Amino acid sequence: MSNKNQSGLIYMFLPYLLEKLHSLKIEYLLPLPLILIAFGLGGESLTNILLSRSYHTLDKLQADTQTLRIRLAANVVLTEIKIEKEQSFTEFKFMVANSVLKKLTFKIPVTELSKVKATLAEELGLSGEIASLQPNTQMQLRSTFQVLGILAEIEKERGFTKVEVNITNSILKKLEFEFPVTELSNVKAMIVQELGLSRENVRILVSYRVKN
Repeated sequence: MSNKNQSGLIYMFLPYLLEKLHSLKIEYLLPLPLILIAFGLGGESLTNILLSRSYHTLDKLQADTQTLRIRLAANVVLTEIKIEKEQSFTEFKFMVANSVLKKLTFKIPVTELSKVKATLAEELGLSGEIASLQPNTQMQLRSTFQVLGILAEIEKERGFTKVEVNITNSILKKLEFEFPVTELSNVKAMIVQELGLSRENVRILVSYRVKN
């Protein structure tokens, strides 16, 4: 068959072929090879342009590496001691009377009494050695701690909010507060007041859970 006849047949069947492609929705795929070719030719240049751009992430990096600390000064009473010989740690629990700060939990990675006393005295900010570690022993806490995160559980029916402060890089592991408020704005205000944090730090650090 001559080229002329072949061209004539293609021309005759072209409308029929296009109609079939339209019914099968295949014509929408026809530009795909052209798109892939264009991306292959220009993709490398586009990648180089994107990689060469400078991104202003300084503020984000500063927020991620910011050290958030709280200062505590309170008279505490030792309520519980747990010595785990096999796991090589000693756990202390203290309570605070007449305060929204209710409980402090310390965990020291030693069990030898002299080392326990020395470590706890240093953490509490005491100038002298601790004389006794018996329950109901009173001590004065004066120290600074780095905050890892804060969880506020709002107890609507019971009329108070329990706030747990998790501490990092310290033998003090947790602080527990009870605030006599349940309105979110009041909870935030008391956290700012009691922990000495800015409102921005409270926004970043605090998670809330409402219990009815």
